[in-house]
Amino acid sequence: ISFLLMGGQDYFRGAMSPEEYVVDAKSRVPAGNATTAILFVNEMPHMPQTEMLGAALPQMLETLVTWQKAGSGNPPEAELHAVLSILERTGQWSGRLLYTESAGVWRELPFGPRPSMRMQHSAAVGGA
Repeated sequence: ISFLLMGGQDYFRGAMSPEEYVVDAKSRVPAGNATTAILFVNEMPHMPQTEMLGAALPQMLETLVTWQKAGSGNPPEAELHAVLSILERTGQWSGRLLYTESAGVWRELPFGPRPSMRMQHSAAVGGA
């Protein structure tokens, strides 16, 4: 089970656009994986801001524990949505939460005042 926290302003992104950066991260998830989430925060640099991490991390950890109990292919949707609710309440953060619903199938949820994309379901070949 993996829950990645990625920043839109991260220098690891290099010359990639934010979209390319997320696509690249997804492509590195094995196609058969059904226990991965990516929280992409547009305003986050390489190191998360204390306020954002303090608000989101406890719920992210709860999400991981719940997902471990539920097993592969059973994403803890209530806990994932709770992470977004915490970030949206501040009005400071925007981005998207992506997670595997089942092997190779990603769900994407935008959040914040400037959602980066509409919610999407995408069957992904090779995790991309």
